[in-house]
Amino acid sequence: MLFSSPPKRLLNCADGRNAHELFHVNCHVKTTRRILCCCIALLIPLSSAAATRKPDGTQYISRSALTKQLASETGMSRNAIAAILKQATFRPDIIRRMNGQWEAQPYSKYRPLFVKPEMQHRGRAYLKQNHAIFMRIAKKYQVDAEIIAAILGIETRFGQRRGKRPVLDSLYTLSTGFPRRADFFRHQLGAIIEISRQDKLNLAKLKGSYAGAFGAIQFIPTSFRQYAVDEDGNGIRDVFHSQADIIASIANYFKQHHWQYHRPAAYWLPANAKLNHLWTRRLKGKLKYWVKLAELRKSMPKIFNAVPLPWQDDDQVSIIKMKTGRDRKLALVHHNFYVIMRYNPSFNYAMAVTEIAAMLERKTFAVD
Repeated sequence: MLFSSPPKRLLNCADGRNAHELFHVNCHVKTTRRILCCCIALLIPLSSAAATRKPDGTQYISRSALTKQLASETGMSRNAIAAILKQATFRPDIIRRMNGQWEAQPYSKYRPLFVKPEMQHRGRAYLKQNHAIFMRIAKKYQVDAEIIAAILGIETRFGQRRGKRPVLDSLYTLSTGFPRRADFFRHQLGAIIEISRQDKLNLAKLKGSYAGAFGAIQFIPTSFRQYAVDEDGNGIRDVFHSQADIIASIANYFKQHHWQYHRPAAYWLPANAKLNHLWTRRLKGKLKYWVKLAELRKSMPKIFNAVPLPWQDDDQVSIIKMKTGRDRKLALVHHNFYVIMRYNPSFNYAMAVTEIAAMLERKTFAVD
């Protein structure tokens, strides 16, 4: 997921600070009490004006300013947007959650949350219960059923935990109180307002994650708009109750991001693996260097000739380093690993999805 550049903060106290600095400069100038009083008097209207522009709560952007922006971006009237935002509540706890996401933790702490026997048992039961749907959709979209199930397992425990926070509150809070990604979340807020009308969602009652994702698949609004599908043909993209719509929407997301059917995703390299200078340097950057596995086998045969089937010479691969406690481990990753990261841009997330898929089907997805 790509995020927009953060907006500049609207510093409503800017006039107050400049006047305050001016006041101290004037204190060093020999002048009369009358002039000093005049200077103080001049501060009063500035402070009053600033107070009228001060956002509600601890936000950086006011409700009225957000209303104006959304009206411009969506083409809806300000009155219509204002009526919707009137129902939204700014919740500082959402900001705290955004600043403390589990994806930032070492994999040794993240992994036990999801990669455990319970996930395997429930995943197998879910696949069995929806076997016919999974087989039809996997063939139609060319996306492995186990990967779809693993996504559903992590996101909502196979549809059982969809989030309890009002989506409107979450996106309103992040649009106005989270400058680093405010543009992105404002775009999501505008999208969910439009979607609520087009897809007949009750925005006042819609609940999801603290980041504004909703449904069994936890799509953010723009992803829902672009990738959710009406697989059962009833005219509604129901990502809450229709197993066909839920499973197919994830499959469509992966298909559109070029998932390679029946191909692996990740493989842990031996603890003593030593990469050449080129790849040691590349590990310090982002996941952007891709080569065929044959090239790695040629340049570092001792390490990569040992990588077993189903990995093949023509697979597009890269190498990552992950913090797994005190140490860091290297992993060979397939282009499919990057596709998983399009769902959530985290090595931790993509590796956990891969390991859950491996618990459901080792032939393709085993990581060791």
